Amino acid sequence: MARRVHKKQTKISPKQKVKKRLKKELALVKTRKYKTTYKDIKKYFNLINTHVFHGKLAPFNEILIKDLARQNCIGQVVTWTWKRKGTQQFWLEMLPSYKDKKEFVDTLAHECIHLYQMANQGDTGNHNDMFYSFRPKLNAIGLDI
Repeated sequence: MARRVHKKQTKISPKQKVKKRLKKELALVKTRKYKTTYKDIKKYFNLINTHVFHGKLAPFNEILIKDLARQNCIGQVVTWTWKRKGTQQFWLEMLPSYKDKKEFVDTLAHECIHLYQMANQGDTGNHNDMFYSFRPKLNAIGLDI
């Protein structure tokens, strides 16, 4: 009678699955320039929102892909406030292209942290302790600030 050898199955956490998926997707285009698309912004925003912010982020009010040379940055969240109405809008501005897809997703994650600080916590959006508290959460899925 033959004996079956059972392989021990290890359970993979959702964060490990996302990290593996991101590593696969981002490694494919590591050496070539990445062209920013609205579709990818939405796709990776949803992924980051789900796995880092537990779905608590509201989408950006407006997304612009534009040259940010004058601002000397590679991505930014712009806040528009109407004091009379008591409303605020958060616009995401991203470059038309990045050196690779990893830089694009890292930048988007960086800007999502700023959105969370300002929209959800009423914080200034500066690079403070709250901002850097997200580094381990991003590292857990293979991203960096």
